[in-house]
Amino acid sequence: ETEANKILDDIDQRIALAPSFAGLRRFPEGRRFKQWTGDDSKALMKVYLPAIEGHVPSEMVQALRALIDFIYIARRDIIDSNSLEAMDDALECFHKYRKIFQECAFGAPNGLCSSMTESKHIKAVKEPWRRSNRFDALSQMLLTNQHLDKLAASRIDFAHRGMLQGTCLSYILEKLGMLLWLATLLENTNVF
Repeated sequence: ETEANKILDDIDQRIALAPSFAGLRRFPEGRRFKQWTGDDSKALMKVYLPAIEGHVPSEMVQALRALIDFIYIARRDIIDSNSLEAMDDALECFHKYRKIFQECAFGAPNGLCSSMTESKHIKAVKEPWRRSNRFDALSQMLLTNQHLDKLAASRIDFAHRGMLQGTCLSYILEKLGMLLWLATLLENTNVF
């Protein structure tokens, strides 16, 4: 663990020492900042490969470089035949070097998909944060999540009881239809 922390500290130092350059974001505190965004991750990838060089097998660096190249090319506004060829090259390079992750026991767990956790993060954190007034936001977020959980449980209970079939309008129209039928029936039987 001590050796791993030394390596992580060295990686942080390398990230923090990245020089100023147009289009290159600086991370003076390294990779250890409190809240990450997608933009942070993309910007960090530009300085991450040189920072891990020598700490991981070179095949890992090559596989990550190929993956990042592929992603950056795929995100271009215009993709032409040269772009497609470069994507094919990057994908071929990635497949050539990706086996190192299996050999070093860095394979992805079966069935893991980050989109599942991201969607939960949006519902449980981002949306309640936006609803808060930012003062003591955590307690407001927790209260919002409690309320949402109770509403979801009520909805399941109401659906089970058949209380959520149709809309208010369909209910009213159904009742009006029954009233019209009853009025017509009464009119035809000359009760009044």
